[in-house]
Amino acid sequence: MFTISTRPRKKGGHVQFNASHSDYEVVAQAAEERGWRVVKCEEKAAMCNIHWIDDANIGDWMRKVEPWMRINHFPGMNNALARKTRLARNMTRMQRLFPAAYRFVPPTWVIPDDLTDLEKRFGNSQESKVFYIVKPDHLCQGRGIFLTTELDRLRQAAEESRKKNEATVVQRYLSRPMLIEGLKFDLRLYFLVSAKKASGEAGLDMRCFLFRDGLVRLCTTPYQPPTAETMNEKCMHLTNYAVNKNSSNFQQNDGEDDGAGSKRSLRWFMSYIGETYGEKERRKLWLKLMGVCMKTVLMVKPTLETEYDGAFPRDLTGGQMGCRCFELLGIDVMLDAKMKPYLIEVNHLPSFTCDSPLDEDIKRRLVSQTLDLTCGSLSGKDRKLYEQLVRERREAGQPGNATPCPDAKSEARHCGIAVSCVPCRKSVSTLMQI
Repeated sequence: MFTISTRPRKKGGHVQFNASHSDYEVVAQAAEERGWRVVKCEEKAAMCNIHWIDDANIGDWMRKVEPWMRINHFPGMNNALARKTRLARNMTRMQRLFPAAYRFVPPTWVIPDDLTDLEKRFGNSQESKVFYIVKPDHLCQGRGIFLTTELDRLRQAAEESRKKNEATVVQRYLSRPMLIEGLKFDLRLYFLVSAKKASGEAGLDMRCFLFRDGLVRLCTTPYQPPTAETMNEKCMHLTNYAVNKNSSNFQQNDGEDDGAGSKRSLRWFMSYIGETYGEKERRKLWLKLMGVCMKTVLMVKPTLETEYDGAFPRDLTGGQMGCRCFELLGIDVMLDAKMKPYLIEVNHLPSFTCDSPLDEDIKRRLVSQTLDLTCGSLSGKDRKLYEQLVRERREAGQPGNATPCPDAKSEARHCGIAVSCVPCRKSVSTLMQI
């Protein structure tokens, strides 16, 4: 059983939490529980200690984040991972460099650029024996997605993308997914990444945490392998909550008991795997899921380091103020019939809407533990501390050494989540074995 710590909260003093660009009640409530002052007025938010942004105005706030502040996004994370086309290109690059380690993405093309290579798959035929799933880069919540076996349909999609100057992702459709009660499903994993400037060297000291709970989102129409007759059945093939919630077959959760319904918890699912396939298979699957998340973030670490240096005002303490930015990613994974995980999508703005008691329970714990891990050391006197550290460094006439981060494993045990740290370059080969 995983529960929120019941330890007394430290009084937040003058810690101010910028929620002027977040409408989620669960976020504001988590800040208020810590005694922090929640600021909803944008004009008064600039000097807040913590900035929680849940809309497209992320870039505008990056330049305002001083070294004693925190913000819930990484510079460049959106373009590097959350855009379908950029994620596809980054994965293709890593598959060339580490083919054995990056096998968790279906064969993928970005059209119109990769249309010629895709056409070669068809040979002299105008129709393929396998299905392809087509996803517009700029749309979400299942909009614009369709299945096809026809080359002409792919050419048409490429031409539409060219006219709009917007790329489209094409993937080989996973036609043999793992099923729950005859229904296709996906897993929404929550992966927290935090960073500060590395001590005494270039780059970032990054720490990553995989939340032990999450969401299992089921389709609402019993699954059948796609055919010409069934390929347009969105509630059979697309696991998006936005698609299935309007189905007459959608089953809402009435309470936190999550063993039934069209949305269930990851905690329930892992127990189900252990009971059905054995504890060894459950542990093996968890390590695979962790590996997918770790490798996905690792591949864009150089980009994040470059963007970090260019976006934030300079930290004159050499990173002594600790974590400056963090990102709570929603990573969507699908399992095939052999229980192999495949990365489907990365969301840098996961929804914290609570449509059911199940949502409320999971997302409340998720946000609470995120704030514990990234902002728990803030006192409200952080600006004065920063200025003091800068003075001491100048008086010493030499660069200050960064204060080590708290031990991530002890933090994780305290919060009840799984932890793995993104390794330095020397450890990359070790990570590839996960």
